[in-house]
Amino acid sequence: MAKVIKSINYNQHAIIRDIIDLHNGGKPFDCDITYSIGNFYGHFKEKTPEGEVEFDIPQPKYKFDVDPQVEGVEKLDPWGPIPLPDNSVDSMMVDLPFVIGPRDCASMRNNKKGSNVIGKRFSSYYPRHEMFESYEHWLKEAYRVLKPGGVLAWKSQPVISGGINLMTSYYSCRVAEDLGFYIKDEFVLVAKQRLISGKVKNQMHSRRYHSFFHVFVKDDPKRDKTNYWK
Repeated sequence: MAKVIKSINYNQHAIIRDIIDLHNGGKPFDCDITYSIGNFYGHFKEKTPEGEVEFDIPQPKYKFDVDPQVEGVEKLDPWGPIPLPDNSVDSMMVDLPFVIGPRDCASMRNNKKGSNVIGKRFSSYYPRHEMFESYEHWLKEAYRVLKPGGVLAWKSQPVISGGINLMTSYYSCRVAEDLGFYIKDEFVLVAKQRLISGKVKNQMHSRRYHSFFHVFVKDDPKRDKTNYWK
């Protein structure tokens, strides 16, 4: 029996491998505009009911980041274009920040252990509308540089900011379809544990223990058969 690729996993590298196998013909991504230090790529292991499985996720050809941290990564203007021609790549990975907070606040500037860990590692947006503008900007740029039929793997996570539930994943899907992408698939990454702030005294929303990998396809004819956002 052929392997069944499931929509949910505790291992994000296994999800990326499954997206490559199921939607990218087994080929590595051409481009990653949020490369960071390259944690998505390399040699990995997954525990399955049949035993431990080892696999590789090859490096992308084009590596970009707003704040390059390793050699070989080209710097991006956070509101500028991806330095690639129109309709030039077959596939792309994007994993934008999801933290809301001033980039010059005290917890971002200090070196106190455990202080604003996620913000320091992945940067942040402020005010909150900047995040939605950034997501829309990079979706537009991904659409521009992908070839027709090109695949975009888009990671996102719902965010709570100032007591407001920001459904960034669903916003991304709506923008993507309005641009011309077909929302082909969805994978859910489940976290076994999360960093919990001691500042939160009165819980107003469920604590997020999941994030999404959506698979968008540029100009797929199946998009014309949906129109459910309309």
